Parts: sequence; structure tokens; C-alpha cells
Amino acid sequence: MKKLSTLALVMAVGLAGSAFAAATDDLQHFLENTSSATGRFTQSVVGKDGATVPNGASEGEFTFLRPGKFRWHYLTPYEELMMTNGKTLWLYDTELAQVTVKTLTSALPATPASLLFGGTDFSKDFNVKNVASKDGLAWLVATPKDSASSFSEVRIGFKKQLPAAMILKDNFGQETHLLFSDVKRNVKLQGSSFEFKVPKGVEVLEDKSAF
Repeated sequence: MKKLSTLALVMAVGLAGSAFAAATDDLQHFLENTSSATGRFTQSVVGKDGATVPNGASEGEFTFLRPGKFRWHYLTPYEELMMTNGKTLWLYDTELAQVTVKTLTSALPATPASLLFGGTDFSKDFNVKNVASKDGLAWLVATPKDSASSFSEVRIGFKKQLPAAMILKDNFGQETHLLFSDVKRNVKLQGSSFEFKVPKGVEVLEDKSAF
């Protein structure tokens, strides 16, 4: 469960000319005006040396319902699922036929995921500022206020007030790059769709560690 373990660890999402709005404004608008969303993502991993990690690419889809409910579903190269109803987190590895269950200590911890999927007061847990636009996107950088965090920063790029890219940098200098596409806001979703039902024959593992 390498991808899920990495994602669970980090999830545990400036003006450069008049053509770009401030990314922090885009983030605030997205949080305040988006109660739910669906979309697709591609993911790659870049090592400390700046080279893309071989076999580190994957694709999938995501769904979230504010506050704190989301599904992060890897479709390729292997099917894996991370899902939470805001109280319980399920990490399902279809190849191993195992699901790890964790109880969340709060609705959603102060993680990159909470920037996009949590509440609107992201400044409580993160120091957020605009940085230079790049590749047609307005960017911001967020650093966690908790020094014990497992990541050093997260960068989010916006286009037309929607998140288009995210870069997660861990404390070892490795980066996880995410590109978002086909993002649809305020779609009709049911809270029950974020309750994981254990398939027959799947082993359930209880993880008692804090999260």
C-alpha cells in the first residue's frame, strides 16, 4: 500500500501581472462556494534530485462533500481507495484484499487535504501566501504551523478559481505532484456514499495510531 501510505501520511489540498487573481483569493472562493466536487487526477513523484521516480505515476478520481468527507480512488496502475466519512478513514488495497481502518481524532486533521476538503478557516493551521504565477496558474504556498507535521509545504495552483495542480513536499525533499481535471463543483452527493462497505473476503486491519 505504498501510494495509500504516502497519501495518508501527507493527508493524515503572488500576483505576476493583471491576468492572474491572487491564489489565496481563489482558495477562499473555492472553500466558501464549493460544498461538493468531483474530478480526476494524475499523480507523479519527484525525488530530492529533481528526477521523476520510476513507476511512481498513477491516475484516479476524487469526490468530496464538505465538511470532511472524501474519496480518493486510484484506478491505475493498481486500484486502491482512501475514503473517510469525517470520523473514520478507510485505506483499501484491492490487490492485497485488505482494508486498514483508522479513527480520526477530529473531523479532518490539519493536512493538505483540509485545505480543499475541510472548513474555510485554513489560516488556523497553515501559513498561506501567494507566490509567482507559473504555467498559466495562480499559485499559493501553504506551510503547516505544527512543526511536527510530516510535510514541509504544499503548493496549489488555480485556474478559473478551481484547483488545477498541487505539489506536496515532504520533510525528506520528495515531492508528490498532482494535476486535477474535469473538476465539477456542487454536484449532488449523498453522505452515505462515503461509508465504506467491506467486500466479502477482505481482511480488516485496525490501526490504533493517532491521526
